[in-house]
Amino acid sequence: MEIKFMKKPLKCLQPFFSQIHTQEQTQEIRLPDAYPDIGKILGCWGQVLMRGKEWRSTSMGANGGVMAWVMYAPEDGTQPRVVDVWIPIQCRWDLPENADDGVMTLRPVLTSLDGRGISARKIMVRTCVDTFAQAMRKETLEVAEPAEISDDIQLLTRSYPMELPVEAGEKQVQLEETFSLPGNLPPIRRVICYNLFPDITEKKVLGNRLVFRGQSRLELLYMTDTDEIQHWETEVPFSQYTELDDDYTPGATAWIMPMLTAMELDLTEDKQVNIRAGIAAQYTVFDRSVLNVVEDAFSPMRDVVPNTQQMQLPILLDSTEMELQAEGTLQDAERLLSASPYGEYPTLYLDQDSLQIRMDGQFQTLYQNAQGQMTGDTVRFSSTVPFSSAMENQTHLWMGNPAKPEILPSADGFSVRSTYPVSMQVYSGQTIPMVTELELGELRQPDSNRPSLILRRVNNEDLWALAKGYGSTVSAIREANQLADEPSDGQMLLIPIC
Repeated sequence: MEIKFMKKPLKCLQPFFSQIHTQEQTQEIRLPDAYPDIGKILGCWGQVLMRGKEWRSTSMGANGGVMAWVMYAPEDGTQPRVVDVWIPIQCRWDLPENADDGVMTLRPVLTSLDGRGISARKIMVRTCVDTFAQAMRKETLEVAEPAEISDDIQLLTRSYPMELPVEAGEKQVQLEETFSLPGNLPPIRRVICYNLFPDITEKKVLGNRLVFRGQSRLELLYMTDTDEIQHWETEVPFSQYTELDDDYTPGATAWIMPMLTAMELDLTEDKQVNIRAGIAAQYTVFDRSVLNVVEDAFSPMRDVVPNTQQMQLPILLDSTEMELQAEGTLQDAERLLSASPYGEYPTLYLDQDSLQIRMDGQFQTLYQNAQGQMTGDTVRFSSTVPFSSAMENQTHLWMGNPAKPEILPSADGFSVRSTYPVSMQVYSGQTIPMVTELELGELRQPDSNRPSLILRRVNNEDLWALAKGYGSTVSAIREANQLADEPSDGQMLLIPIC
């Protein structure tokens, strides 16, 4: 006789692919006719933008580019000049299995940028971008629930409190603000470069809505009327909400990764700064529930063979943040004008049985030496922190925007410091056993020679194992020994025989 359990649907998102795509690109810049010949490259800055995504059943892709600015000292000794260039990038990932419907989340990071003169009128710009991509597909899992069964069948049911990814998408946010420089700063004659760093400061799931707020740090490097280099930064706030597909419980949470998709900056006639930008707020919603599954079954009165399946669930075990420290020293600098961190995407590796997170990178610096000459240089850094997690778990690292660099004088130059926030999502790599049906034998007649009570010393066995091994029930053993919890090791128990 067979008893098939009922099937209850459980909808969730399954992370099934993650990978870093590294791409190096070069682009030539030809100087405008009115610009003087190149003497020396002073500095190079950039901002990566992602303009589009594409999902196919066997692959996914993205396109965008790097806005780059190069400043050089002319050969004729006149004031420095700045030229800009757009360097397109294309990313493609082959999926390990077909998935007709899914969501991708991207985190592009500009890891290095440099320019060099290849002739008196041409500059070669080389850029490297790390793009981390995560793919999640929609799944409807079947959870087996027992139907009506005989009273003699004993079921081992376990409860799993869990947090599952249930919905993902993105919300487009448009920014436009106009700012005036503080009165203590000289006016702008020429913008050298600008960067925008969006961060989410508050988020909440309210039923079928995701509400969030954020701040975008705008950094501006510019040249004054007296050819001095100045740095200025300000905050651009934003807030938005998006409608979700379903209603979620009060315990639902959200994770949001903002990605810059467009950016323009202009000076108005009265020298105000006007910034326009687009942000893709990529989100994942997690909801909490309790999963009850039958993991084993037996009967003291007949043979019972449970048929079991292993169920893999994307249970979020942990979602934490830590900081990676970026620090370097610049020597022989009299005045440090600018320091921009470019960190490579962090990686997870095993070092003598312990997991480590490592990030390498560099500061692009612009400074004046003791002779008053302006020049640029790179300062390398490396950061490693330990990370505690089981090897079988799936860990996804998400790198945030660097903090504003801190510049401190040192004995022989300057010390430059910054921090990178790294978010970690740890998904369970373990499977859950689940009984889906039972094969039942015929009921047996009680054996008159069998004892009705056994005295047994516990030896690392739980009540379920004792009841199954001796033909009793968990409730009967509890009642006979007045137990509220599991017995202690070495305890003597009375085991009633059914």
